[in-house]
Amino acid sequence: MPKKIKGKFKEIGQSKKNVQTKIPVPVSSKKYVPTKKDNFFLYLILFVFAFVLYGNTISHDYALDDCLMITDNHYTQSGIKGIKDILLYDTCKGYGDNMLNSTTGGRYRPLSLVTFALEKEFFGRNPHVEHFNNILLYAITGIFIFVVLSKLLKKLPRPNLFLSVPFITALLFLAHPLHTEVVANIKSRDEILALLFSLITLYLFINYLESSKKIFLILSMFTFFLALLSKEITVIFILIIPLFIYFFMDIPLKKIVLSALPLFAVTLAFIVLRQSAVGQTSIVAVKSNDLVNNTFVGMNVSQKYATIFYTLGLYVKLIFIPHPLTYDYYPYYIPIMNWGDFGVIFSILFYLFLLFIAFKGLVNKKYISFCILLYLIPFSLISNILFPVGVFMGERLMYTSSLGFSMLIAYFLVVQLPKKFKVSTFIPLIILLPVLGLYSFKTIDRNKAWKDDFTLYETDVKTSINSTHSTHSYGKALFVKAEELKDKAEQARMIDTAIIYLDKSFRINPNDQNVNYLLGKIYGRYKNDLNKSIYYLNNAANLNPDHFESANDLGIVYAMSGQSGKAIEIWEKTLKKTPQDADLLNNLAIAYSSLGNTQKSQEYLAKAKLAKSKKK
Repeated sequence: MPKKIKGKFKEIGQSKKNVQTKIPVPVSSKKYVPTKKDNFFLYLILFVFAFVLYGNTISHDYALDDCLMITDNHYTQSGIKGIKDILLYDTCKGYGDNMLNSTTGGRYRPLSLVTFALEKEFFGRNPHVEHFNNILLYAITGIFIFVVLSKLLKKLPRPNLFLSVPFITALLFLAHPLHTEVVANIKSRDEILALLFSLITLYLFINYLESSKKIFLILSMFTFFLALLSKEITVIFILIIPLFIYFFMDIPLKKIVLSALPLFAVTLAFIVLRQSAVGQTSIVAVKSNDLVNNTFVGMNVSQKYATIFYTLGLYVKLIFIPHPLTYDYYPYYIPIMNWGDFGVIFSILFYLFLLFIAFKGLVNKKYISFCILLYLIPFSLISNILFPVGVFMGERLMYTSSLGFSMLIAYFLVVQLPKKFKVSTFIPLIILLPVLGLYSFKTIDRNKAWKDDFTLYETDVKTSINSTHSTHSYGKALFVKAEELKDKAEQARMIDTAIIYLDKSFRINPNDQNVNYLLGKIYGRYKNDLNKSIYYLNNAANLNPDHFESANDLGIVYAMSGQSGKAIEIWEKTLKKTPQDADLLNNLAIAYSSLGNTQKSQEYLAKAKLAKSKKK
């Protein structure tokens, strides 16, 4: 072959080779290896991002159930001195024995209360410090999500510093608006601590399996015990931690199970400790005839489970589209459902599909199967299917499950999208940024509702329009605020509004003792409608015979209406339960005087003076 022709072939070959080298490599095959400095930069981003999202809550006051665990909890308010009792007794005991009797099931979650007691000891009653600490713990949780997943998902592609499944998962988790109740409500620190210490346990357990150093196993047992002390639902991580290892580490299943036995031992120790603290109260919610504590009162079995499956579908909707949000998912914001309703049918089919995908990929260790299991396993404990949890649904209950959702979306953006559609690195970022932007906007905006009780009730009553809980809470808040007003016209306007909401709550749930009491009090004190006052106070006294205020106020209204005999009958009966109440004794003295029974009147007047002197 002539040299010129041969040379031409060579050039053509070189040219072809050059063209081949210019073909872009699929994004999914690229791998970026970050330095320690790079990782520190990502930690900083996650840390700052958490404070950007929730920084506006630092100026907030206490709200909702903060009174149960913080402001009105005797043990918490005792500071360091109260820690012993926090560890020894039911979590609600510091609020009062009445709370123990009215709540469903026992609660033993001392760790968050210990932190509240320490904050009280060193900072006094300061909600701003407590809000700051919630954000701090949440930020650390985001960092640990990134750290743990970075150890487990080393085989997944990482095209650049920012585009990795661990980092995107952490960002999505931090930004998700469903978490506003957990972070903005100080009381829900138990959720944050439970997941945080579970992640730390997983991190230490991975280190133990990689190095065989027993110090990591011992530390993991300690952190897992702290996770269990945070909230009982952490017990499910005895299954989730081995699942993480099974799916993402090349370790035989038998070794995983044997290695996890110490964590089982810690779980058993916690159960024994919990039983000694809570006593005979089961971890399963006890039955209650109160609609607020048992949302399925009045439903038959068919309606109950149809409604449960409907709410499972609502959870799916909220985790994808977190709007509108509310603290109140009580009856009947969520209506009673039947098996023929479309929402129920859709929910059942969707969850059957999820279960099919999860178990289909279990043997082959498919990533999507793990994400679905991480969503479903914690979710099973709060679904009301295994046992009632006292409420139809709650945003805070999805806190752990939302990690599975975040991992799935991150995987789709970083791995599946470039792999299936051969798109450049910028496309996943172009999709991600608007999602993060919308989530962040919703989170920051939703935080405003958690400023204090009144703001929360005023905001969410517009969403939970058919709920007995929010209508009652807002009506009561209006009444309390009205009593503080000096402007009589404004007070009357607010009282009228309170009646509207309390009356609506009564129509939804006429057996709510507190609503009946408030309506009776308002009609007697501000509307001078004694007949309505007697009607509602009678209801309240019958619904809860041990409620002193209902009986006392009922006697007063009877006396005001000229029925002193009935007033005396009620007060004498109440006196047997509270024989040293000076106001009650004084009321009896006045009532007997109005009937001309001077002897009885003087007798009770003397007893009233003696009770007052003893009180001093």
